Amino acid sequence: MPLFETIKHTYKHLWSDASVASFRKYPSPERPDILSIDILSKEVDPSTGVLKCTKLIICKGNTPSWLKSILGSGECLFYEETTVDPKNKIMTLKTKNLNFTNILGVDEVCTYEPHPDNEEWTLFTQEATVTSSIFGVARKMEAFCLDRFVANAGKGRKIMEDTIIKVKKETEESLASFDKTFTSIKHEAEQSIEKAFSTAEDILPIIKLDDKQSSNPNNISQQLPNNKKK
Repeated sequence: MPLFETIKHTYKHLWSDASVASFRKYPSPERPDILSIDILSKEVDPSTGVLKCTKLIICKGNTPSWLKSILGSGECLFYEETTVDPKNKIMTLKTKNLNFTNILGVDEVCTYEPHPDNEEWTLFTQEATVTSSIFGVARKMEAFCLDRFVANAGKGRKIMEDTIIKVKKETEESLASFDKTFTSIKHEAEQSIEKAFSTAEDILPIIKLDDKQSSNPNNISQQLPNNKKK
């Protein structure tokens, strides 16, 4: 019979920050067992704006000798499907193992959504189902995997919190840099306009004087060449 575990956690950050951080939390020195994460596909539905992304995750676990003798290889392959719905503000990650499926099944579902009590917070729900069909050690294997899931979930929450703060800091720095650049451009534009007006004020009296002299008949007659007498 499968074993289940559900963990709920509140991130006191906006859903938009949490959803971005979820894509950036790995690699992390806190989880050296995660060897690689490769994006297999990524597409956005133009009509709904929903993003769908699939990944291949390779992990190397510190499995005990009794489990290593059953599984053989220490590397586990996982397939993850991520769906991000920005309109309804919900992000769902579904993960399952690709190898050892005839021995062990691990399914995990994670969701990020605005907290029902505070829209500026994010409610994170993590659910795991572990199933084994090995006679004699099935329950022991399921219990071990579930304990490892709980331990890794704690590390994951810390990594996520650190990544959210990093994302927010980078956003603030980008906005500050943009404001600084915009202010600099605005200042240069104002100086250019001021210089143009100053130049125009210097030239305008000369133009008016030239116009006045050109419109004076005496000046015109003086400028015309004298007719030679025959």
